[in-house]
Amino acid sequence: MSPLPVILMVDDDEMHLIIAQRAIARADLPAEVRAAGNGSEALRQLGLDPGATGPAPAIAVMLLDIGLPDMSGWEVLKRVRECTRLRLLPVVVVSSSDRREDVRRGYELGANSYLVKRHEPGRPGGYLADAARYWVELNIAAGVAD
Repeated sequence: MSPLPVILMVDDDEMHLIIAQRAIARADLPAEVRAAGNGSEALRQLGLDPGATGPAPAIAVMLLDIGLPDMSGWEVLKRVRECTRLRLLPVVVVSSSDRREDVRRGYELGANSYLVKRHEPGRPGGYLADAARYWVELNIAAGVAD
């Protein structure tokens, strides 16, 4: 049995993380959800910080907020795209900003998708579960297609 794909959620809003984790669980998505509350923790989990030991886990998709307390999500995305081993990692920017310049910047830095945070009373976090499902179940990863 192969290990579950990992979804790395990077956001400093603990309630947002809880809602997303619950939505993914409700969707019966076969994945392990890991959380990072800041950019440094995300880089550590990706094996990109100087103190990283051993190989980083295989991440199926990273859901990345841009407003993080220690470094911006933009900087995290830039570091991910500079790393040869992670350059194909799907990154979905999840932000409260719908400003055109933020959306454009996300794609220019290499994001695969850009989602605006929203409130869904009947299905809290459903859009996040849908996005995660696409990358975990529906999308054929580059490494698999080769």
